[in-house]
Amino acid sequence: MEASKPAMAPDDSQLAIPCLFMRGGSSRGGFFLEDDLPADPVERQAVLLACYGSPDERQIDGIGGADPLTSKAAIVGRSGTPGADVDYTFCQVGIGEAKVSTGGNCGNMLAAVGPFALLKGLVSPVEPETLIRIYTTNTRQIITARVPTAGGRPNWDGTCTIPGVPGSGAPVYLDFGNCAGSVSGKLLPTGAAADVIEVNGLHIKVSLVDAATPFVFVDARELGTSGTELPDALRANSRLMERLEGVRGWAATVLGLARTRELARKQSPNVPRVMMVSPPQSYLTSDGTEAQAHSMDLCARQLAMQRPHKALAVTGAVCVAVAAAVPGSVVAECAGGTKGELRVGHPSGVLHVSSRVVPDRETGQRIESAVIQRTARLIMSGYVHARRTSVHALVSALSKEGI
Repeated sequence: MEASKPAMAPDDSQLAIPCLFMRGGSSRGGFFLEDDLPADPVERQAVLLACYGSPDERQIDGIGGADPLTSKAAIVGRSGTPGADVDYTFCQVGIGEAKVSTGGNCGNMLAAVGPFALLKGLVSPVEPETLIRIYTTNTRQIITARVPTAGGRPNWDGTCTIPGVPGSGAPVYLDFGNCAGSVSGKLLPTGAAADVIEVNGLHIKVSLVDAATPFVFVDARELGTSGTELPDALRANSRLMERLEGVRGWAATVLGLARTRELARKQSPNVPRVMMVSPPQSYLTSDGTEAQAHSMDLCARQLAMQRPHKALAVTGAVCVAVAAAVPGSVVAECAGGTKGELRVGHPSGVLHVSSRVVPDRETGQRIESAVIQRTARLIMSGYVHARRTSVHALVSALSKEGI
C-alpha cells in the first residue's frame, strides 16, 4: 500500500515525508521507510523532531502526543542481516528537549512493524498468518512476529484484548527468543541475580537484568512505598522519583552508558530502564476498575524517560518475565518463587507473558523463549509535513551539541 502524492501544490517551505501512523500495543507513532528519511544521523534526528513538534512539552506543532507512549517513531527497511526479513530502528523522540534516543527497543511499536512491512510490500503475505523475522538495529536481535493475514493484508479484527487499549484486535505474537545481553552481552550484567547498592543513604537490593532491553528492578517496599501507585501519584512524589533515577543511574554506569549516576539522565536517558515490583495486591487501575491480587503474580510500575509508564512496555514485560525465572532475583522473590508464566499487574490492568529460562553450562542461564501477544492497527496513511526552517535550526543545534 503506497500513500498517494499530496493533492496540493508543491510547498517549498515544508518537507513532505511518506508516513503510516500506527498503533502498536499501547504505543503509537509514525512508521517510516528507511529510504524516505535522510541517511545522515543528525539530519534524520532533526526531521523526526520537527515532524513531532519537539522540543515542546505539548508538541503542538507536530504529531507527537506529549507523552512518551505517543512520541515514538519506527524506521523500517529490507534487511541485509542473515535470518531476518526487515530491519527495525526504534526512535524515542524527545518531548521537552531536542533529543532522539535509539538506545533501546520498544516492543509495543514492534507489534506494528510486521503489519507495516506487509502494507509496504517489504514481505510477501501468507494466509492465515505471515511469519516475519525482524532485526532490531537498536539491540541487534532477531524477533519473530506472527501476523494474522487476510486478503494479502494484515487482519486487524479479533478478540485479543490488551489492558490500556480500548476494544479488541487480532493477536500479533512476538517471540523474543534468546534475548539476553541486548546491551551488555550478558543476561546478568553484574554476574549476580541481585546486588545491594546505596542510593541517597538507603541500602537497596536490586536486580539488573538485560533481556530484550536492560531493566533494573527494585522492591517498592525498600523505597518506602507500596508499589500500587498510579502514574500521576508517582510523578507527584519527587523523593521517590529521585530515588528511582538514582537506581537507574547506578545501572547506567554498570552498563557503561554514563560516566556517573548524575550524568545518566543526560548521557543515556532511555536505557537502562527502571521498574518497581511488589508482591500481588489489589489496587484501582487508571480507568477505576479493580485489579485483584489473586489475578496477578506481582505488581509492577515502570518508568520511561524519567516518566511513569501508563501501562507496561513489551520489552519491560519480557524482561520482568525473564527476571521472574531467575532464582534469587528481586522479581522472583516478589512473585513468591521462579515462574515461567507470569501475570503482571500494572497501572492499566494485568498482562500475561511467558518465558523459558534454562541452566546453561557456559553462561549459567539461557533464555529459550519469551513470548507476548499484542495487537496493532493502521490509523492514518499519507504524508507528515515538517517545516524546513525548523529542520535547519535543529540540525544546527544538534551539530553544536556534537550529536
